[in-house]
Amino acid sequence: MLAPVSVHADYFRQGIGTAMLTMEIEKVREPGYKGITVEGNYNFYNKVGFRTSSEYNIFPTSGYPMKEPRCMMCQETYKGSLEGIRGYIVYDMYFNA
Repeated sequence: MLAPVSVHADYFRQGIGTAMLTMEIEKVREPGYKGITVEGNYNFYNKVGFRTSSEYNIFPTSGYPMKEPRCMMCQETYKGSLEGIRGYIVYDMYFNA
């Protein structure tokens, strides 16, 4: 999972968040990962190619309810890389911290 991108409000709409995210996506592609998951503002992440994770049959675990399901998103690192992959993102790390 890619950590959320955060930009101070004074610097919104200057392309900083998109530039940071684009650089991180390229770093993930280098070692050959199949996909990336993120949680956050779907309006922002959709602009750089992320889609709601349920479109890939990837869901949050049932023990961790999401108030807005569009906030969990995925992106293939290459065309078709998430085909046939399905399952749940496990949030145990939040409960065992």
